[in-house]
Amino acid sequence: MIRFFLAVFLACALPVQAQYPSKPIRAVVAFGTGGATDVIARIIAASMSQSLGQPVVIENKPGADGIVAGEYVTKAAPDGYTIFFGTSTQVSALPFLRKNLSFDPLVEYTPIGGIGNNSFFWVVNPDLPVRTLKELAEYGRANPGKLNGGSSSAVGSIGPAMFAKAEKFDLQMILYKSETAALNDVIGGRLQLMLITGTLAQHVRDGKLRGLATLLPQRSKALPDLPTLAEAGMPPFPAVAYMGLFGPAKMPKEIVDKLSRELLATLQKPDVRQQIERQAMELQPLSADAMGALARDQTEVWRRLTKDAGIVPE
Repeated sequence: MIRFFLAVFLACALPVQAQYPSKPIRAVVAFGTGGATDVIARIIAASMSQSLGQPVVIENKPGADGIVAGEYVTKAAPDGYTIFFGTSTQVSALPFLRKNLSFDPLVEYTPIGGIGNNSFFWVVNPDLPVRTLKELAEYGRANPGKLNGGSSSAVGSIGPAMFAKAEKFDLQMILYKSETAALNDVIGGRLQLMLITGTLAQHVRDGKLRGLATLLPQRSKALPDLPTLAEAGMPPFPAVAYMGLFGPAKMPKEIVDKLSRELLATLQKPDVRQQIERQAMELQPLSADAMGALARDQTEVWRRLTKDAGIVPE
């Protein structure tokens, strides 16, 4: 009887997995609309919708450094119909930014594949009388309490905090649900600085923001006039601003493999690559295993980074 029921179960289960996906897939993004992660996720989702034969629908769930999105994903059924466009903020940095976190990203996410690394650029409001990072530090020391920054990511928050600590000036960072919301306050003069992703680089070219430097190890094609941190006389930023595709824990290997293959095939399409590279992202397609290894490695980087920066989980 046991063998009979096991055979019936397998006969029923195999066709279900073979037919995946048979309905729309929900793809969660932990940031608001208009930022780099949202824009890139929509480019990839549109292409994967065509190849999978089912809509891949973006759902933005911003808030609390990614906790809102993270809890939603970890509680979803591991059937491949809820996936997560996660970044280093939600997967590697979150345990060191928030205390009493209700889930462990390395345990409760299933890596599906890697996409690439986001570019970040130091920018200030053009009315601020600084044109280099050294001048920004000098201004901060000469005007205590007058510099405020905005961010919606770990890199965007910790990068300026580390810089201010190293250069010994006061800087208040304000967390936003979306990069574009922080950007509007910098352009409007309510904030003085932030780190933006390449998606927003046009605002530098238009003169609405003044660029100071890039966090990339080499100059970016998006803003080639901006120096690297090394060229600006500053130490490099030690973490990688990666973006990858994840799912809830315990996803069936067959579904993970299928999504991983579709993601990597999508990232090889010339039109998709071109659209993503316009956002100043450094493409780095990775297998599921390689994405998991990168997430584990960068979690240790963030552990050291936040400790050295004196960041206390809130």
